[in-house]
Amino acid sequence: MTGRERRRLDPTKGVWKVLERRVDLVVSRFVYPHLLRLWNPYSGLLARRFSVAEISLSPSRWPRDLPPLRVLLLSDIHTGIFLRPEVLSDLLTSLVMLKPDLIAVAGDVVTGRSSDLDRFLDALHVLAQAPLGAWYCLGNHDYFGGDAEEVRRKLKSIGIETLRNESVSVLHGNGHFVLGGIDDLILGTPDWPELLSQHGPPHLLLAHHPDFFYAAAAHGVPLTLSGHTHGGQIRLPGRPPIVRHSRFLLDEGAYAYRGSLLVVSRGLGSVGLPWRYGADPEAVLLEIVPPR
Repeated sequence: MTGRERRRLDPTKGVWKVLERRVDLVVSRFVYPHLLRLWNPYSGLLARRFSVAEISLSPSRWPRDLPPLRVLLLSDIHTGIFLRPEVLSDLLTSLVMLKPDLIAVAGDVVTGRSSDLDRFLDALHVLAQAPLGAWYCLGNHDYFGGDAEEVRRKLKSIGIETLRNESVSVLHGNGHFVLGGIDDLILGTPDWPELLSQHGPPHLLLAHHPDFFYAAAAHGVPLTLSGHTHGGQIRLPGRPPIVRHSRFLLDEGAYAYRGSLLVVSRGLGSVGLPWRYGADPEAVLLEIVPPR
């Protein structure tokens, strides 16, 4: 990326974004729970179309004394009305069998409120088996119900730790790396000074919204992991997403800017419509190796 790619309108702000958020909240809470008793196609679509993307990266400022690190990136699970717990459980169990060292979940584990998690905690618990733990950062949907701290508490009860403008030092092999998480760009309170004051710039940053990328690069973060965009969720063949959630056109995949890298997952779940087309659900398995 050159750093100059951007949309004319900022999709994180303005009257349109506020209206979209209100409609999403109302439909998710009060309309779909009734309709989906008759028609709920998403769990079947997820089972058929889910895939795992694999990528090997060598960030330029990654610690040189670390052995290769396998990270499983999940995002936008959106537990709640569109998912069945048994479908999610089977999928996550198969992903843990890939033996990642660390599991990163980049926000939006719920659709509209913390109670969405209740039927899915047993399915999500398997993620805590990763040797270096399962880690979470908050997304915009985690704030929809006004109970983001309850989302954090419930995840902690099954061994998944949330990083909200926080970082931790993680031992891996004979060295260590710094893992950080920043609060959501839209509804959270991101605090770079607080994050950086703990262990300096994270080597690996969890940021739900990919538009944190250039700020992360300016702070010297080698690698950022994000979601939020769903890859557009509805996307015609060979065309850009119909709805773009990134001001900087960071829709899906891997990006490089100067000495920093970004990986954006299309995510696992669905919102607004119980359907995806042209932007199928995915997880991303990363192998991070030190630069030569």
